[in-house]
Amino acid sequence: MKYAWLNLVLQLTNRIYQRKQKVVGQEGIAAAKNVFALVFLEFVLAIVSFPLYLNLRPQKITAFFEEKGGYAKITFDYNLRRILTLTGVGIVLSIWLVKLLLILFVPSLFGTMRLYTVSELRPPDLLSVSADALQAETEIQTSRITADLAAPKLESVRKANGENFVFYGIGQPNSTVVLLLSDQQTAVYTGPVDKDGNWQIDHQQKNFALSEGNHSVLTFTFDEASKTRSEFSGEQYFKVTTSFLDAVTRNVDVLANWSVVILLLFGVFLTFLTI
Repeated sequence: MKYAWLNLVLQLTNRIYQRKQKVVGQEGIAAAKNVFALVFLEFVLAIVSFPLYLNLRPQKITAFFEEKGGYAKITFDYNLRRILTLTGVGIVLSIWLVKLLLILFVPSLFGTMRLYTVSELRPPDLLSVSADALQAETEIQTSRITADLAAPKLESVRKANGENFVFYGIGQPNSTVVLLLSDQQTAVYTGPVDKDGNWQIDHQQKNFALSEGNHSVLTFTFDEASKTRSEFSGEQYFKVTTSFLDAVTRNVDVLANWSVVILLLFGVFLTFLTI
């Protein structure tokens, strides 16, 4: 199995050298096609060779290539590919490891945020909170308050992907929770309460960006069948902050992807140098 794998890598390497020789004497579109083919073959070779980079010593592999291969540069190019591939994989894994460590040890970035209450403030009347935002919710606006419905409870706010927010709570099973989230305007969200009394509402920053600072959250229960709602729950607050770590964690996927792109471009540059 080991020698079969080595022979496959050797065959791909030979095809790359043959393609390079064609590029030297070509111009225009034909040369461009061969260059793209070279980049594709180098990428495939990196994937196929990756197990060899991890399991076998470079000296054994280069000795095999020098014996079986027909090109003088095969040892140099193999070591260059090995360095590039392991470096690229190492960078991507390092970025994702940093993200994992942030999730585990800095939960404020991705985990549960602190909720607190301000007892001196009164919850506003429903109709006085951003009438434009509530225009589509006619049934909610005109619903009557009843003591038969218990107000839902907001238990936690968690950060998702370093940017968005997810609200978790408990309420009356099989009812609807209405959540009012304040900024310069008030966003109105609705979400179902499952049969176990749990509910979850997602807030996307790209749709409604919360500014830095404190933001109040009000919730109440709405029953669609009877067109009634509960009293407001106690007003709670959470703080939105933007730090350097927030920016890094929000863009960790972009950094990982661009690191791969940069390494591929560097590999393309080296491919030109070895023609």
